[in-house]
Amino acid sequence: MMARAGASLLRLIDGAFTAMVVIAGSIAAAMMLATFANVVMRYLFRSPIGGVFELTEIGMGLVVFFALPGMIRRRGNIAVTVLYDHFPAALRRGATIITDMLGAALCAFIAWRIWLQGERMMRVGEVSMELRIPKGLVAQSMAALMAAAALAFAICAFESLRGRAGPGGGGPAGTVR
Repeated sequence: MMARAGASLLRLIDGAFTAMVVIAGSIAAAMMLATFANVVMRYLFRSPIGGVFELTEIGMGLVVFFALPGMIRRRGNIAVTVLYDHFPAALRRGATIITDMLGAALCAFIAWRIWLQGERMMRVGEVSMELRIPKGLVAQSMAALMAAAALAFAICAFESLRGRAGPGGGGPAGTVR
């Protein structure tokens, strides 16, 4: 019963990570359309659309942070496996668990630091120049997304510890077989 509940929770989390990847793609598409429209307006009508540069600037960061947890769960990050491929299976598994836990710890630390920076920005009322978007809110959104990336690494480590392969298969990130 407990295993089934855990599997359901894992499917729900992986579904959320997939939805986040779709959001990242949607933001990228919106940025592309806004940039195209801005170029057309600037060169044909000599009237650029205000704020497109700021939206692109913020959008690029959001694309990366929204896509990160899904990429981690699919083990899509790049890994150098020059030595890894020559390790015995037990050592490979141990190395995978350790690197996943290190990834989780680093992402959690970065999320914490970004959150604190966002709090500082909110406290002083820092906003973007043209559209007046609160920078602290953007930073704290990125911090929450980075915390999701830490969760993704932790799930990968747990699956490796239990000897199970996640959505991206076993082995380290980016391993091509």
